[in-house]
Amino acid sequence: MDIAKFSGDLIRLALEHGWQDISFYPEENHYKITYRKANHSGLFKKVSFADGCKIIGRFKYLGEMDVGEDRRGQLGSFSYKLEGCQQRLRLTTVGDYRQRESLAIRLLFQRGVQVSQYAPKKLPHILKEAICERGLYLFCGPVGSGKTTLMYEIASQFKGQVITIEDPVEIEEPLFLQLQINQKIDQDYDALIELTLRHHPDLLIIGEIRNRLTAQAAIRAALTGHFVFATLHARSLANITTRMNELSQNPFDLKECLQGSVYQEMFLKQGEPTVVGGYQFYKQQQMILDYPFEKALAAYDKEWKNGKKKA
Repeated sequence: MDIAKFSGDLIRLALEHGWQDISFYPEENHYKITYRKANHSGLFKKVSFADGCKIIGRFKYLGEMDVGEDRRGQLGSFSYKLEGCQQRLRLTTVGDYRQRESLAIRLLFQRGVQVSQYAPKKLPHILKEAICERGLYLFCGPVGSGKTTLMYEIASQFKGQVITIEDPVEIEEPLFLQLQINQKIDQDYDALIELTLRHHPDLLIIGEIRNRLTAQAAIRAALTGHFVFATLHARSLANITTRMNELSQNPFDLKECLQGSVYQEMFLKQGEPTVVGGYQFYKQQQMILDYPFEKALAAYDKEWKNGKKKA
């Protein structure tokens, strides 16, 4: 197998079919390659174990990851050069107890590319109008639901300096000052947040709240009087506050700074991904805007069924 050709063909095929993720999973004598598009996943093909290891090794090398390390989990990202374009990829690897590595590839898109696909109609404009109080705004939903795309689309409408802190940088935006976590030089979320606040950003974006330290750092930044955007994995709109309280262990400060929450999911209708979202906004700790996700989903289902009848 020509590993370089196979890798390029795989990314090109993923672009043509609108895949969001490609995964390599080790099995007894081979690697299973799967794909995911919205809430649908399937098997692409199986390759020999030796070829699977070579393909993973190639992507790790391109992503500037430690090719010799197959036990510890690693993160990487790079732009894959294709004929006539470049495709940004985010890589995640981890080895099992038998030191067999798995690889997850996320395809990332520039802001403005397929925004209508990853953000509900009119939602970016509605949210920008609602975001008027300084504080913390959380964008939530399952993996691959378009949280970061929506967040960047709203951030692009802000006037002034926008600084992002990510691990790694997902969407390249030349108008933003984008910082990336680097544990090798002790450049973690907490250290970068402290440094960026001295730059007096008009908007601070924290790529993802994953643990207690990140949650507490985001809350501290919001309490200093800044606009702070962050993504969070939560099961529902109602579960966002509970999830943040669980991570931050500081419900009082969270209540003081949380100004809005957005939750969205992606569905596959007739082979095309569509995002449905709900939101809640607060002013002086009182809810002023509430559009439940269930209501948005019901409206979408009705619109889709009516459109299907007309067709």
